[in-house]
Amino acid sequence: MEQEEADPDLELLLESFGGVPIVVRGDYHYFVHPLSDGIPSIHPDLIGAAARLMAPLMPPPERYDLILTAEAMGIPLTTVLSTMVGKPMSIIRKREYGLHGEVSLGQKTGYSENRLFMNLPEGPAGRVLIVDDVLSTGGTLGAMVEGVRSSGWAVESCLILFDKMGDEGKAELEEMWGFPITTLLHVDVVEGRCIVNGRRR
Repeated sequence: MEQEEADPDLELLLESFGGVPIVVRGDYHYFVHPLSDGIPSIHPDLIGAAARLMAPLMPPPERYDLILTAEAMGIPLTTVLSTMVGKPMSIIRKREYGLHGEVSLGQKTGYSENRLFMNLPEGPAGRVLIVDDVLSTGGTLGAMVEGVRSSGWAVESCLILFDKMGDEGKAELEEMWGFPITTLLHVDVVEGRCIVNGRRR
């Protein structure tokens, strides 16, 4: 039997974790990666690889009307995916504009609490696909879901690049919110280093 060829996009993404810094904030261990923090820079090959790996995981285009992400690091990835599938995107932001229909959201992450603001398109409500860079505590995702539903829209599903929560935590969120959450890579921080899909990097 022939050995299955390695996926160069996946290999590039895995290799990008080599030597990434780990920042400790209280009990929270935060990995600093180009696609989740923009540090030191986002190489086009890397964002392209991530998008090509995530695009097949997206639901059929007829099942959603809009891709929704949160400022800031969901924006680069969502921009590429939006152009690939030909769907509009909307950004939940950290700044209040006071626009008509603006929804204020409470966001609690593993290391901070903030307020986020969103304006979905006016007109008939539709369905959104949520895309984000990291799933850690579910705080940002929960705020996004609350905002979408309070605006009269529905969440079709959620697609996340890096998952720190694990399958059990994801399953609890799926049951609570009633939609599937798909993640590309599971990332854990052990003894100051990242373990990605079971590989130590």
